[in-house]
Amino acid sequence: MRTPLQQRLGKGRPAALWGHALVRRLGLGFFTFALLTTLVSLQWLPQRLKVEEGKPAPDTISAPKTITYFDEAKTAELRDNAARLVEPVYDPDISVLKDSLDRLQEALDAVRAVRAQEGSAPDKAKLLTQRLNLPLTASAGQALVALSDGEMAALERQAPALVREVMQQGVRETDLPEIRERLGQKVEAGQGTAELKEALRSLTSAVLKPNLVLNAEETEKRRQDARAAIRPVEREILQDTVIVRKGDPVTAEDIQKLQALGLLQPKTRWTAVLGVALLVLLLMGLALAYLRILAPRVAGNEKLLTLLALIAVGTVAIGRLFFLVPHPLAAYLFPVATGPLLVAILLDNRLAVLAAAELALLTGIMAGPGLDLAAQGVAGSLGGILAVQKVSQRSDLTRAGFFVSAANLSAVWGLGLLGGQGIGELTVAGSIGVLNGLLSAILAIGSLPYLENAFGITTPVKLLELGNPSHPLLRRLLLEAPGTYHHSIVVGNLAEAAADAVGADGLLVRVASYYHDIGKIKRPEFFIENQLLSPNPHDKMSPGLSTLVITSHIKEGLELAREYRLPPAITAILQQHHGTTLVSYFYHQAAAESQGGVAEDDFRYDGPVPQSKEAALVMLADSVEAAVRSLTSPTQGKIDGLIRKIIKDRLADGQLDQSDLTLRDLDRVAAAFSWVIAGIYHPRVEYPDGRETLKTQANAEEGKKDSAARNQQ
Repeated sequence: MRTPLQQRLGKGRPAALWGHALVRRLGLGFFTFALLTTLVSLQWLPQRLKVEEGKPAPDTISAPKTITYFDEAKTAELRDNAARLVEPVYDPDISVLKDSLDRLQEALDAVRAVRAQEGSAPDKAKLLTQRLNLPLTASAGQALVALSDGEMAALERQAPALVREVMQQGVRETDLPEIRERLGQKVEAGQGTAELKEALRSLTSAVLKPNLVLNAEETEKRRQDARAAIRPVEREILQDTVIVRKGDPVTAEDIQKLQALGLLQPKTRWTAVLGVALLVLLLMGLALAYLRILAPRVAGNEKLLTLLALIAVGTVAIGRLFFLVPHPLAAYLFPVATGPLLVAILLDNRLAVLAAAELALLTGIMAGPGLDLAAQGVAGSLGGILAVQKVSQRSDLTRAGFFVSAANLSAVWGLGLLGGQGIGELTVAGSIGVLNGLLSAILAIGSLPYLENAFGITTPVKLLELGNPSHPLLRRLLLEAPGTYHHSIVVGNLAEAAADAVGADGLLVRVASYYHDIGKIKRPEFFIENQLLSPNPHDKMSPGLSTLVITSHIKEGLELAREYRLPPAITAILQQHHGTTLVSYFYHQAAAESQGGVAEDDFRYDGPVPQSKEAALVMLADSVEAAVRSLTSPTQGKIDGLIRKIIKDRLADGQLDQSDLTLRDLDRVAAAFSWVIAGIYHPRVEYPDGRETLKTQANAEEGKKDSAARNQQ
């Protein structure tokens, strides 16, 4: 009896089985274990002869014993030839003939119906080609409508008989063009007018379909039988027979003989490989336990687990390449700190410490006796992790390279002095250790963008790049929607201050604020901050249409975000920063104009509401900045009251329910907003020429008209 799991999955459903998280995680663990064990164990795996096909043999190689072996290449050649001679097997499909005859009858019925209609011959021909679902030429359509009644009757008799005659002989896909050509020749050789022949040839050719289906299974079976009938070709090599002489090019036949003699596959030290496997299993078990306890965010995310496995395997693989270099000091150049640096930046600082210890231990195993490289790896990695605890600019990653170099240098000199090495040796080894640190930083910096994009991770480095005013999308925003650009800068300052006050990600909210209104690039003139002295286009639009234009900047912003490949953390805030708020200005305008009332849901954003502290802070900062800017005579009291009213309204509207912000957090947010705005909207000195007065009057007039609308944009 099948188990419930088997019943859900079905028999032979590996894809469905792989859909289970446990199976995927077990698969990831198995492949990681296998790759790490193989990479670390390479020095205990068989050391084959250094011969390559097509290259000169390094030495003369003779057969150490007499053997008989099967010539697999010759055998395969003979078997392939035998299989090639087997003709494909085709099975007839009787349903195809009926389908073709049915299609023919439908075509004939359509021809008769069109012929019976009024109209000119060209019009009938055009109508007929449109009605018939067949690949007919214009000349064929003209011939069909031009037939006399007698010719039409002849067509109805001859066409089915001709189709039946041809298809009963069997039609293969590959033979279809040739059969149609022969069919046309047969029709031309028959009796009748040119129109009848054209109609007969076109209709019958159009409905012909292959009715012989390739039986791939039977064909393959017969070919396998043909292969099996060929006996393996036996060869004999006598003892002391020269297989290949020194300097001669190594042929494929030579390689086959060496394989048969076992000279290319010496024995493996399985005990050493087993020891490595046990150590790798132990390290993976410790890492899993550590993840569950101290890094549950990573432990519960398959994508992040895959990233961690990729970093571990990639670091060990790079190390294996360095250990293949025969020079004794080459191993000291292995940038083992690259892995921990990437883990610290992409995943978790504490997890990076564990990665440093485990990768350094694997490095020591690959290096053989002694702990020099393992100690250097731990020291350098920890130094780099300290340098990237809080990345605020790209130079921090470069600085990490110097930290790794300094730690490597200290470890090399300390261990060298303990071992009694001379100053000359220490100087060379220390120099390589310094290069090691710089190489670690270079590899980490170079691989970061690819890992960020592949795994959808938004690192501080990525945010810093996005926050650069020279970013193409920000340049577009500045040039095409300058008012929105400057509004976004102020929103970024507000949101960052609030984030610092409540322990949220200040860098993320600042950069997300820069991009939160990029959708306004598509229609900047519809948003008040970009109108300057231009007429307001909303004055000539219905409230419903204005609402649609205003709310569509979210969707259009998401399209631009996809086009410019903004990371998920930014696009999430972009999508959520208005939540499901009401576009109250146009809602109340519509309510005043409507006699029967309006649906409030038609004037709300699509949402969702903010799902994180960061998204909620951008929402509040956006609303506060727009509202404060519209105040005619801002005072600190007015500003504070407006800030708290906006926060209270958003809270009452349910916009902050899923953001994890507490009431204490909201109080701190209000204080942070007030502090920043006080520095922005401070009292201005009235200039003697009245320019500031004119500016104040213009702002006041604009505020009276559009304050409510600004708060919704």
